[in-house]
Amino acid sequence: MTPDSRVRWKCAWTSSVQKAINSSEGAVKEKHARIVVIASHKEKSSLTYWSIVRRLPLQDNPLVAWKFCHVTHKLLRDGHKNVLPESFHSVKFMNEVGKMWGHLKDGYGILISCYIKLLEQKLHFHKKMPLIPGNLAMDDNKLDEICNKDINS
Repeated sequence: MTPDSRVRWKCAWTSSVQKAINSSEGAVKEKHARIVVIASHKEKSSLTYWSIVRRLPLQDNPLVAWKFCHVTHKLLRDGHKNVLPESFHSVKFMNEVGKMWGHLKDGYGILISCYIKLLEQKLHFHKKMPLIPGNLAMDDNKLDEICNKDINS
């Protein structure tokens, strides 16, 4: 990839993240969420995603925070295999956002806090069980390999 095309690609990725995670009332557009996931496969990384979302007004707007949770969940589930280990470093960042919204007892506050706790638990699970993919889909052979053929594991 030439340096010029790489810059254009990063601009397109930034634009898609900002379009997916916005303050408008309405669902995240699938097209933008899909581009975020595809970009993680193309880049083999989620570092660009994390650098973009850290600049979003997650603590100012509940819709932006909720959409951040939704898009992040899709990325953790369907993104490149490097997304999970790279995202371990963002648990503290997500925790701070969750704590801030958890103090608000009405509206989206509790929902955002709970969703972020779910994402944190997902990351902790995958840190303990790195062989299990983000979408949790495995064939029986892979499951047997992980459990060492012990049905009680």
